[in-house]
Amino acid sequence: MSFIMNKIEEKIGLDLNKDGRVGGPGLTDKIEKKTHVDFNRDGLVGAHRPSPGGGLIGKIERATHIDINRDGYIGGAPGYLPPPQTHKKH
Repeated sequence: MSFIMNKIEEKIGLDLNKDGRVGGPGLTDKIEKKTHVDFNRDGLVGAHRPSPGGGLIGKIERATHIDINRDGYIGGAPGYLPPPQTHKKH
C-alpha cells in the first residue's frame, strides 16, 4: 500500500500520509543504502529525489502563482542535477 501511496504523492505533489516526504525511495535507492554502491550513477548513494516540478500541485502553483502546499516554492523545488561525468566512454 505504501508503494501506491508514494506514487500518488509523486503525481499530485502533496504529502498525503504525513510521513514528511512526497513520494518515497525506490528499489534502487534502498539497495544503494544497503550496499553503499552508486548503481544508477547519479552521484548519490541511496538518496531519494522528489519528482521535478512538484507534480499536479506544482502545475497548479505555476498557473496560479500561489504557494498552495507552503513549501516555499511556486511550482516545486528546483530539480536535482547530477554531477558531470569525469570519465569518457569510447
